[in-house]
Amino acid sequence: MSRPLHPHQLRPGHYIRDFLIVRRLGVGGFSFVFLVEREGHRCSLKMAARPVSKEDEDRVDDWMRREVASLEHMEHPHLLPVLERGRWPDPETGYTYFVTPYVSGSTFHVWRWHERATLQRSVGVVCEFLKTLEVLHERGMCHRDVKAENLLVREGDDAPFLIDFGTVHLPCALVLTDGLAPGTLHCQPPEAVLFLASLLSADPPRDARLEARPAADLYAVGVLLYETLTNCRPFSTRVPLEHLLAAIASTPPLEPGRLAPGAPESLCGLTLRLLAKEPAQRPPSARAVREELERLLGEEGHTASWQAPAQRPAECTRARELFPDVDLLEEPREEPTEPEPSAPPLENPPPERAGWTGRRLRRLAALALGLGVLGIGWMLLRAEPTAPVTPAHSEKGSSPMPPLATEAPDTSSTPPVAGSRRCALLTSLLGAATAQMLGCATAPVRPDPIGYLASCSPEARATPVKLGIKPDEQGSFIEPESGTPVSDESIEDGGALNLKPGPITASMFVEMNGQELYLKITGEAVTMPHRVYIQFDRLYLSDGTTYPICGVALDGLHQYGIPTYAKFPMHGAKVDPARVDKSPGSVVLNDPRFETVLQGPEGYYVPRVSLAPPDWR
Repeated sequence: MSRPLHPHQLRPGHYIRDFLIVRRLGVGGFSFVFLVEREGHRCSLKMAARPVSKEDEDRVDDWMRREVASLEHMEHPHLLPVLERGRWPDPETGYTYFVTPYVSGSTFHVWRWHERATLQRSVGVVCEFLKTLEVLHERGMCHRDVKAENLLVREGDDAPFLIDFGTVHLPCALVLTDGLAPGTLHCQPPEAVLFLASLLSADPPRDARLEARPAADLYAVGVLLYETLTNCRPFSTRVPLEHLLAAIASTPPLEPGRLAPGAPESLCGLTLRLLAKEPAQRPPSARAVREELERLLGEEGHTASWQAPAQRPAECTRARELFPDVDLLEEPREEPTEPEPSAPPLENPPPERAGWTGRRLRRLAALALGLGVLGIGWMLLRAEPTAPVTPAHSEKGSSPMPPLATEAPDTSSTPPVAGSRRCALLTSLLGAATAQMLGCATAPVRPDPIGYLASCSPEARATPVKLGIKPDEQGSFIEPESGTPVSDESIEDGGALNLKPGPITASMFVEMNGQELYLKITGEAVTMPHRVYIQFDRLYLSDGTTYPICGVALDGLHQYGIPTYAKFPMHGAKVDPARVDKSPGSVVLNDPRFETVLQGPEGYYVPRVSLAPPDWR
């Protein structure tokens, strides 16, 4: 039997030094966690997914060692101490790992749902957790990834343990990268989004870093309480990324009481203060939040609203009916997992590395997506600010739509735009439309519709067949809210329209199970001087049910994209020059009509489509 050389190859029965692996507990984007045993004692062992390497741009090994240093920096009953650390399989060049005591329990929301915990009991756990946050802040540290998944509640006594210190700010720590702090995207505070926008200004500050402050952790506590009250996220993560960023920065969340009418007004008010857009408007410290929660528990904890058992997200039918776009939390699916093949104990392997196989890599990616917000969230936020945090004084009596697939910029008719490192990063991550929204003067980038359809997920490919949509080029119309008329003729009547890059909504006329009807579809438009490219990723039925799709817009000549009025002014199209939108990226279309082609599974008929001639692209 071959010796394991990479963490993903480790199985029950293998050894890491003298720790026997019992089972794998989880896989994140940059680490593995195992239940291990030594001399009859069970522990958790966390191992970096990459070995030490100067070529690793994400500096996974550095972040792992930062986590170890943070846990060793302080001692607290609700923190797991580091029992041992090292590298495997080679003690100098291998994968960093560290060992902590094993806690039998569940993450916070899973615990609430499984225990049917009352609000009083859940808030009591939050109060205990806040004691840990108080100590961190008083020592100048910030966790920077506070969320339910990082709060482990021990079985038996409800003791909470704050875990995953891989993103912590440690005073005087080595600078790892520039820019924004690591963290989970939907838990980032408004100041993080605004800081990102400041980096894209005409004269961005040099070597700017967002200072790590306790107020950001307190905002995340607000997210946690909001989810506890409503089983919903404050801002939907199912919308395009630019919508999420804009909402975090500028839109107040829906009042918790509207989603959960029985929720205590006092707790709803505190939650909204924690989610304030301005850091100064949030409570001053974790201690202040804890003491206010303890006061509410003492005054109101015996009342019916505090004694109601926790609901599971699937039971929140009222919220789903009244607010169909709400982002309900998802319960972990209890599905049978692929059995881990056992293996006899092995000696430590030689210091070599094995490559990643395609099957294992795909499996790891799937597991990682199931454990947290990765991908764009990591790339956007995985950068370390190390501006020192002023220790909080101890107080007496007082916490998406993936980017469009792109090809090289079309420079035939557009002058080159001087870019920047940050603008290039944002454009590649979020698309040109979002980068422009955040202040980047980006050159338009032509999408690759062929590649978009080819890379369509199995779930999206299955939708046309699942719904019984007859294969064809589907007649479609841009909805009025996606553009503005350029004459007295309205968009509903087929008039010419201004169209900007970004999110777009359309109606698609289909034959579904023998019945003709219109379906709403949404996606993103990229505008070029000669052509508009639209890629759709969501379909909506009349009852509000949504399905993933992969669709692209075509012109009447079976070509990808829609020609602009500037390239081909159609006879009869009315355009009032005074009503033409001259803002960057805006174009005029002759009319709102186009064709949509949907990608289906193997064997599903897809019409033959071609690229427009080069001078029409």
